[in-house]
Amino acid sequence: MHPLDELIKLNQKELEEELEKSRIDLFKLRIAVSSRQTKETSKLKGLRKYIARIKTLKRMLEIEQIKENPKSLVTK
Repeated sequence: MHPLDELIKLNQKELEEELEKSRIDLFKLRIAVSSRQTKETSKLKGLRKYIARIKTLKRMLEIEQIKENPKSLVTK
């Protein structure tokens, strides 16, 4: 897990990779907690918040790109 200052410096592709890695870690931790291999349930909350931060940063980058080039926005 990277601190917030390091996450801000990452580009869209790196954020996507970090998000995928974090989701896999969350899945493994959920399995470990449910099978009672670990009692560190507080890590679940922290990892969920970390994933939310990454998603927020990804969305902020998307909004910046839309502001820079509004014609790239495809309406559905």
